[in-house]
Amino acid sequence: MSHNKSKSIIQYLQSYSYGIDTAFFDVLCKSILSWEYVIIIPVCDESAASIRTVVANVKSSSCLIIVCVNRPEKHTKSLEWQQQNQQLIADLTQSASRVIESNQKHQLLLGLFGVDCLLLDFNQQPFEDKKGVGLARKIAADTALELIDKGWVNKPWIFSTDADVALPVEYCSVVSDLNDRISALSLRFEHCGSDKRAIYHQSQYDFKLKYYQQGVTVINPKYAYIPLGSTLVINAQAYAKVRGFPSRSGGEDFYILNKLAKVGTVLQPDQPIVGIEIRYSDRVPFGTGPAISQLSQSQQQPKYYHPKIFIILKEWRVILLQFIENRQLPGHDYGLNQHWQIEAVLNKALKQFKNNKQWRKFIDDWFDAFKILKSVHFLSEQFLPIEYDILFGMNAYQQLIDLTKN
Repeated sequence: MSHNKSKSIIQYLQSYSYGIDTAFFDVLCKSILSWEYVIIIPVCDESAASIRTVVANVKSSSCLIIVCVNRPEKHTKSLEWQQQNQQLIADLTQSASRVIESNQKHQLLLGLFGVDCLLLDFNQQPFEDKKGVGLARKIAADTALELIDKGWVNKPWIFSTDADVALPVEYCSVVSDLNDRISALSLRFEHCGSDKRAIYHQSQYDFKLKYYQQGVTVINPKYAYIPLGSTLVINAQAYAKVRGFPSRSGGEDFYILNKLAKVGTVLQPDQPIVGIEIRYSDRVPFGTGPAISQLSQSQQQPKYYHPKIFIILKEWRVILLQFIENRQLPGHDYGLNQHWQIEAVLNKALKQFKNNKQWRKFIDDWFDAFKILKSVHFLSEQFLPIEYDILFGMNAYQQLIDLTKN
């Protein structure tokens, strides 16, 4: 099993990896096992049935799933989740046709629901509250990276999803014919459920995500993706270059995509579409589950960013791009120049970036997804959020729609 060794992957695995020791693969598996694809799934308070649903359509014995069972240390439900996790581990182990134990209490479950499963058990070692799902995703992805590097997994892509998902039949084949310039895929998704109230709140939240995506498309399409840990596919080399997932209790998908967009292209194919179950959740501090929980408890209509904010930021960025030629700072900047100390930033950059191509790359990397979001929040103090019905009647909203078509 020979792979071209990547310097960035070797360096990452040596210096930054949180992955488990995979030496037991070499001892126990010999060379009889290898997989085409690897899928990571962080898991807390789930059932074996949900894992079965995730992979029901994958139908590939050449697929390895890495299930990282975890729980936060200080959550009020941590002990309850510990019991549920223990039940999950027992059920998965029982459902496998063969179990290979490592010396770290982790297990390789062969023939589980039509795939093989590396079960990472951190149930007895709860994670710090601020690390949570990000750490679980990182451990699983770092382990996947090592298996790719060693040749146990053939395709150099890390598929990331969650236990509330039903993966589509063509899920793994999405990486066929991709070139090295693609750093990640952000797959399309649709939320599914039968509870009418939950569907209604989910549709409100989905509109918020897609509306924000439209706004960012106008500012810089490079960052116009919806960051969901359940719909990510990451190029192994790019993953190592950006030093993997951050260990956070939420937003790990946003932060890693922000970095991945700077080392390559984040592709958004029309197919396949990942189905995500609609459900309320309190396992993470923010994200889809907590958002629809809040919507269900609120007596008020949700509000959305003022569309003028995105148009202002588009124009502000255009002037930043032109600064190398005319040395003109943005006028009518609504306080953005001072907020970002922009004159000092640009003058310092001029000493380093001498031509238009370098300058554009600098502006693209500096005014990234994080700064766009912070700028939207900053301008929201002047342009207050508005209700859905009012939004649709605004000229600025129509202007935003027209700009996304161009």
